[in-house]
Amino acid sequence: MKESLVPLGRIMHEMQKERGCVILFLCSNWALDNKELSQQFSQTNLSVEALAKLVPEWIKDGRFEKSTIKKLTDLLEEVKNLSVQRELALSREISAMDSISAYSHKIIGPVIDLMVEIALNDPDHDSAHVSAFSSFLYLKERIGRERALGARGLVLDSFKNDEFIENFRFLISEQDSYKDTFMALANTDQKECYDRYMKGESIQRIDDMHKQLQSDKSNKGYDMSPTDWYDLATQKIDLMHKVEIDLINTLDKVATNGAKEEKGEKADRIYVGLNSFTEKQQNFIQTLPLFKGLPEWTLADLFRNASIGNFKKGKLLFLEGELPNRLYIILDGWVKLYKGNSNGEETIVQMLTSGDMIAESAVFLNAPFPISAQVAKNAQILTLPAPIIRENVKSNNDLAINVLTAMSVHSQLLIQGLESIRLKSATERVGWFLLKLLLEQGRVPDMVELPYDKSLIASYLDMKPETFSRTLKKFKQKGFEIRKDSVILPKVKSLCGFCDTDVAAICSQQGTPECPNPDKISSDEIQFFD
Repeated sequence: MKESLVPLGRIMHEMQKERGCVILFLCSNWALDNKELSQQFSQTNLSVEALAKLVPEWIKDGRFEKSTIKKLTDLLEEVKNLSVQRELALSREISAMDSISAYSHKIIGPVIDLMVEIALNDPDHDSAHVSAFSSFLYLKERIGRERALGARGLVLDSFKNDEFIENFRFLISEQDSYKDTFMALANTDQKECYDRYMKGESIQRIDDMHKQLQSDKSNKGYDMSPTDWYDLATQKIDLMHKVEIDLINTLDKVATNGAKEEKGEKADRIYVGLNSFTEKQQNFIQTLPLFKGLPEWTLADLFRNASIGNFKKGKLLFLEGELPNRLYIILDGWVKLYKGNSNGEETIVQMLTSGDMIAESAVFLNAPFPISAQVAKNAQILTLPAPIIRENVKSNNDLAINVLTAMSVHSQLLIQGLESIRLKSATERVGWFLLKLLLEQGRVPDMVELPYDKSLIASYLDMKPETFSRTLKKFKQKGFEIRKDSVILPKVKSLCGFCDTDVAAICSQQGTPECPNPDKISSDEIQFFD
């Protein structure tokens, strides 16, 4: 299966490059012309055609499971839709941010997921080596996004904008996190692959620019033309593509001192399993992405020392900098993740609820928690000893796949949530948040339950409490009934004008005749509140 990863990696690389070219073209009338952009389209098409020729062979020889083949064919089908995106780009009828989202979420993200899935399902591959490979792929993707956003920022002179700088710094911090994860998981051969290529003038220069931007002393490191930045970032990403190809050859298992237990041997052992939990708890736990589809003997090993606790509002679960000794998974209630400063001020990073893992990357890496966690609304939380789950991940491919899937989804949701919040006006943020809650709750078609304090909601939406209150008054003036812990809609579909692609993905009416606005936020609806 190893040879299957190379053509997929090539598609990812060309799609990342095409995304950058499209952004450069959309944001500037002179940095890139139609001919140069069309040339990149042709390069991308060659990589897609190479994969399309191989898929029928893979189907014929039964190389992959039906689910993997379906994902491959779905990917090729999604690529066909690129023609529409490309036409919109050439006619400048699509925004740069919409274009970034389309390439990132619809194509590049699924390609990475496919590569990881194929690598983990190969019996000759070591799951720990694949975990390191996965972290590297996500690191490369974050650098690809930096190339695209940096080009846009330089064209629009956004590096003088504090909000843009903050978003850009966050992207760099994500890169640091994925690099640290890769280094923590990589074996000697994998680290040598990285060190072999990740050096030279372009690497050092971008590293220096990152340090300068993160130090908050000067933003002059990015004082260059958009095309110079694009070329510089491309040099780095091209080197990373070479690392990626070499890493594929490091995925095989190596001989160990002791043979691993076979499933038949495990079956003879006695397990407690989930019997200590209620039937309702067992059913819910087994639907969570981390545990879904795992055999009984795996669940038994994991839950031998697990416990479920009830935590009251205000309870601190852990503080930034502490080493994790347990993995936390929320069964009910709400938990806030936040960063604090020396003045006692807090910035809420994320609000988590039923089914969410809490800061799981620190647990799997055995690294200090990068944030603090506090119960925002009385919560029931499942906890598992961190050493036990880490040991199981190393020896169990099925669990490793689930871990990567769950962490990828969590990371994606976090990024999408931050993008959805920071790129919207105050009215759009509140409308989007209420619509998201309405769809997630799904109990009453015209009522939104506010799950935690309004002050927390305001902080999560990155606005001051008084701004949040003024915005709610606008909704009240338009017929919304604002209560202490809920909001009543004047009409069932009053919030549909605030829909975006992320929220539409969880709406049962999306794409049906009942959907009043399936594609994007209606400016008319937004203006209705202003």
